[in-house]
Amino acid sequence: MTPEECLVIYGEAWFERDPARRVEVLRRCCTEDIVFMDPRLGRLHGLDAVSDMIGQHIGSMSATTPEDAPQPSSAGRRGRSGGGVSVEVVTPIEYFHGFFRYSFVWKLPDGSLGPGTDFCEVADDGRMRLITVWPGSDDFPVPSPRER
Repeated sequence: MTPEECLVIYGEAWFERDPARRVEVLRRCCTEDIVFMDPRLGRLHGLDAVSDMIGQHIGSMSATTPEDAPQPSSAGRRGRSGGGVSVEVVTPIEYFHGFFRYSFVWKLPDGSLGPGTDFCEVADDGRMRLITVWPGSDDFPVPSPRER
């Protein structure tokens, strides 16, 4: 699996509202013992913990939509969108020695943006075993998403 293929699947997980299906989507792109690190959330271990975190974010990102309402999403060349929320990869994906990185920007229904950079370690089968999130900041800016 290439980093690009892995990220397409990972993007699906961020738009999947059903917890059991979300874990299965994550299983396709992440190892069972995935470690997810974020400065605000700390260190999460395992598919269930990562799925639960994504589920909490789904609820907060689309607060005006009932939680059980279907939110179909569609994938584009550089991202995914659905339910008034989108995420776009705004840099090339750089890969070397078992690691890759890329920057992204979330756009929420209120127009606010959430930029960041992920640094990921891959297992031998290409799935992610480590995802480290670095939010964008004035000191480490992330490029703006393309206008749609």
